[in-house]
Amino acid sequence: MTNRILVTGGAGNIGSELVRRLRARNADFAVMTSRPGGAPAGVAEQVGDFLDPASLRQAFAGVDTLFLLFPLAPDMPRMAANAVAAAKAAGVKHIVRSSGAGADAGSEAAIARVHGEIDALVSASGIPFTLLLPSSFMQNLVTVYASAIRSGALYAPRGDGAVAVIDVRDIADVAAEVLANPAAHAGRSYTLTGPENLTDAQMVSAIAREIGRDVRYIDIPEQAAQDAMTNMGMPPKVIEWLMSLNHVIKQGWAAGVSPMVEEIAGHPPRNFADFVRENASAWSDGDAE
Repeated sequence: MTNRILVTGGAGNIGSELVRRLRARNADFAVMTSRPGGAPAGVAEQVGDFLDPASLRQAFAGVDTLFLLFPLAPDMPRMAANAVAAAKAAGVKHIVRSSGAGADAGSEAAIARVHGEIDALVSASGIPFTLLLPSSFMQNLVTVYASAIRSGALYAPRGDGAVAVIDVRDIADVAAEVLANPAAHAGRSYTLTGPENLTDAQMVSAIAREIGRDVRYIDIPEQAAQDAMTNMGMPPKVIEWLMSLNHVIKQGWAAGVSPMVEEIAGHPPRNFADFVRENASAWSDGDAE
C-alpha cells in the first residue's frame, strides 16, 4: 500500500526536522515550496502556494498523507480553507495538522480560537485526520529571543506563568511516526509538551548559569509589548494572536505536561537543561565568540 507524503512548512522549525526524519526512514515524500528550487537539496518538491488554490490542487495530486503547517500570518484561516478544499479535490487520504496546544474554536484567547477554527475545518473535511497540538518551542530562545538574551535581558509580558516548552525535534519525532502509519492515529488529537513546566525567569536563569553571564527576565506591561510589536511592523492580527498567547501563559493556563511524546515517539521528551547545553553558543556575546 502506497503512502506518498507531502510536507508543507518544510523549511521551518518543525518542518526542517521532520524532513530529516523522513529522509532517515527512506519515506516516499516531497516538500511543498512556493518557488521552484525551494526544497532542501536532494528532496523532491511540489510547487504550491496556500493563497493559490489551483497550485495547491496540483501540488496535492497523488498525495496520500498531507502534513499541514501554516505560517503565523494574517491570511492563515484563508490558507487553511484553500488547503482543505484542495486536499478534498485531490483525493488526499489523511491530513496531519500541526496546530497549537489549547486550540479551541470557542476560546476567548485569539490564538487558541484561530487554531481551533482551523482544526474544526480539518476535522469536518471528511478526510481522516490527526491533530498535533504542541506547546511553545524551546527553539524560540535561539531564534526570536537570542539577541535579547545576548544583551543580558529578556523582556516579555508573561509574569511568572509557566509552560512545558517542547523541543521541536520531539514534535518532528511524533509527526514522523504519525505520517508513517496515519491510519493508527486517525481521529486523534495529541497535545505535545516538554517534561516540565518552566517560567521565563527559570529558563533565563538556566541559560545564565550555562553561559556564565548575568541574564535577567524582565516582566513588562502587555501594552508595552504590543507597542513594541507594532513598532516592528508586525500585522495587527498577528500581534493579537501573540498577545493572547502571552496572556494565556501569564494567567497560568498554558501549564501542564503531556505524556504523548513518549507514548508515540517511544522516548521521553527532551529536557530544557540538555537543550541549553547544546545551544549555549547561540547566547554567547561577541567577546566569548
